[in-house]
Order: sequence, then structure tokens, then C-alpha cells
Amino acid sequence: MNGSLYLERRGVMSVSKLDIATLVSELDTEDMLGYLRNFPDDLANQWSIEEPQRDMPERVICLGMGGSAAAGDFLASLACMHGTAAVTTHRGYDVPSWGGAAGAGLYFSTSYSGNTEETLSATILAMEHGNFVNMISSGGTLAEMDGQESPLGGKGQHVSVPGGQPPRSAFGHLFGALSRIAYSYQIIPALMNWVENGLVERLRQVVSEYDFINNPDSPAISIARTLIGREVGIVSDHNLACAGTRFTNQLNENGGIFARPTTLPEMNHNEIIAWTQPEAKEKQALLLLTWDGMHERVAERVNWMTEAVDVDVVWNLHCEGESLLEAMLYSCIAMDWISCAVAFLRGKDPSSIGAIRELKEHLNKSPIDLIELMFDD
Repeated sequence: MNGSLYLERRGVMSVSKLDIATLVSELDTEDMLGYLRNFPDDLANQWSIEEPQRDMPERVICLGMGGSAAAGDFLASLACMHGTAAVTTHRGYDVPSWGGAAGAGLYFSTSYSGNTEETLSATILAMEHGNFVNMISSGGTLAEMDGQESPLGGKGQHVSVPGGQPPRSAFGHLFGALSRIAYSYQIIPALMNWVENGLVERLRQVVSEYDFINNPDSPAISIARTLIGREVGIVSDHNLACAGTRFTNQLNENGGIFARPTTLPEMNHNEIIAWTQPEAKEKQALLLLTWDGMHERVAERVNWMTEAVDVDVVWNLHCEGESLLEAMLYSCIAMDWISCAVAFLRGKDPSSIGAIRELKEHLNKSPIDLIELMFDD
């Protein structure tokens, strides 16, 4: 089936009809693409800040929501393969039952705005129970909690990152700060070895590859055009599950389309049946996230799937890199440019998040008084 004809029937703008640069100039009201270009330097700036060495924890709990929680997911994936402590990401107003007692673990609380109500509530609970919380934000209430202590000895310490941009475009700041502080706790001992081995420069090259304004051969537009009008299934090697989740969220939020994540080998025990049904052919798009460090049996499963799954759109996005960290960050660059390409081709501003803003306005009619609740005996 001819791709351009297929997409035009679904109302997708063809780049040949309307130049992508014109679309960007009309739709990119908050310079999202400018922030995407800065991603490697955002990471580099955070990694360049020196931290004192700290005592190694046994357990780490990362609090956050949305794009801010993604930083915890990436840290957890790294820790699973290369870490010295178990790392868990927790999304919600509370803390895990096993994480409530004093000394239950080292906490990180990440909210780009510093005002995410779920994250603030969970942070207060963690401190109330006597735990130390590293807080990362560009300001807001989290910043105001710097240095506060609870009656049981819980304390918050705040680290500031640059503000003024859409939160999901600030992942370089957030993950850079989180991973840097985690390194100071010896949670990811190899981090700086990877960083100092030319990582940032290679990431800059990946940005140049995917930048569809400055590189007419960018794969982002070609991939994006095939995703529109279909539900996107993102299937990742389990070590890249964090990337699959973030890719899903970027397609949802930037692109405004449906997507869902799953992992290999797990999905071969369930979802694979749905992929082999006749109705999947024209309704689904399969996007595989792979990397060089996959288990050889997972690689064989990928080979089988690309042959056995009969859908019109199948992409294998191989995340290049000399380490898991680099493969994950490669995926971030690819997903950000692809999801923004989806937005522009659909006539959407990738910074536009109307429903999220409307929901927050609704909730703010009866806000939680978090400061009043803080350290309530």
C-alpha cells in the first residue's frame, strides 16, 4: 500500500504539500525543537557538577509523576543491570508500605515544577516517617521544603534545575541531576566512566541525525507518518522498558495519539496472540526497541516477530550505544523527534496539553493544603 495515499485518507498533512519547516514555524509556539536540540548539553551540564561522596544505601525509592517519574524509571533500569542498590519508582500520593518506616530507604523526589500534588504528598509522608529525601525541581513548593525536618528526623535537601520549559522537554536536566546524585551515593558506580568516554558528543550526533529541520534525511518524519491513524504498540527489550514507557508518554502528550508499551520476552507469553490476529494488520503499528546488549534469546524472538507479525507498519528502532545508558539516551532523542513529527503532521502544537491543564484547574478548585498537613503529629 502506498504510504502517502494511506496517510492522506486519514487527514495527515503530506510534507510534499506543506513544508515541515512551515508547519514548525506555525505550530511550535514554545520552541520544543530548540529544547530537543539542547538535550545532550542539558545532561552534560548536570553531570559536570561535583557532588560529595555519600554513604551507599540499600534501597532507593524515586517519587514522581509523568516526565519527572521517567528519570526514576531510567535510574531503576540502570541499577537493575549495573547498580549497587534496588531502585523503585513510585507514582502516587503515598509511599510504599515497606518504605514508610524510618530508614526504609533513600528517597528521591522529582517534580519539574516543584508543585506536582501527588509528588508533594508522597514527599511529605516520606519525611514524616523519618526518611531523607533528595528533592529535584526548578522551584515551587519542593524548593521551599529545602532543609525542613520532621519530628522523627526526616529531612529534605533540594537541588535546583533550570526552569521555563515544558516538563517533558526537561528530561536532560532531571535525569542528569538524578543520576549525578545517585552516583554520589555509589548507586551507579560506572556512570562517570560512561560519560567521560565521549558519550555526550555521540548524543549530539544522534540529535543531528534526527533533527528533521536541519537534516532532510532524518528518519523521524518517515516513521511518524506511518504511526498516524494507528494504535502504536511499543515492544522493548526488558532492559529498555523505561524507554518504552517514555516513548508511549511522548506519543500521547506530544503527538496526541494512542500508544501502549510492553516488553520482551514477557509479551511473547500473552500479547503476541493479539498481534497475529487479522484485524491487527491495518489497525496497529509495531515499533520494536532493541539494543546490542539484549540476551541472545530475546534477539531471536525479535527476529521471529518481524517475520511472523503480519501488520503493515513494523519498525525496529535499534538504540545504538556502548552501554545501556547510551542506548536509553539514544532512544530518548529518537522518541522526542518522532513524537514531535507526529504532532506537526497532525497539525498539533507538541507543547499543547489542554486536557492536562483543564484537569489541574478542576482540581485546584478544592486543592490539598499540603503545607498544613506537613509533619502533622
